[in-house]
Amino acid sequence: MPENTAPQVIAGVSDLLFTSKISETARLLRISIGFAGSREALFRKASQAPRLIILDLNLKPLDPVALIRDLKGNPDLAEVPITAFVNHECADLIEAARQAGCDEVLTRGAFSSGLPKILGGVAG
Repeated sequence: MPENTAPQVIAGVSDLLFTSKISETARLLRISIGFAGSREALFRKASQAPRLIILDLNLKPLDPVALIRDLKGNPDLAEVPITAFVNHECADLIEAARQAGCDEVLTRGAFSSGLPKILGGVAG
């Protein structure tokens, strides 16, 4: 993938296991992906018109629920689907993400097992 290619997927994820799974699945599906560890980096990458944003709701430095609200409140980004994942016992966080406008909230296990299908939707 050329370096100047805008990523099709932006991921606010720092867990090495998940970054590795996402990267490998994207590589197999020939999908370009960009990782962002801060709100600023995520918004900068999102300005390049991704087809999907993935967020780890347990990544506290991103303030993911506020980030979802901000992304969905931005007219240029409101239509970009957001898929988030979280520990299954975080029911309040799941509900908060849904209320903020997250399109899909999955447990970590469901996200991991469904990753080929999630990214496959981006590939076409």
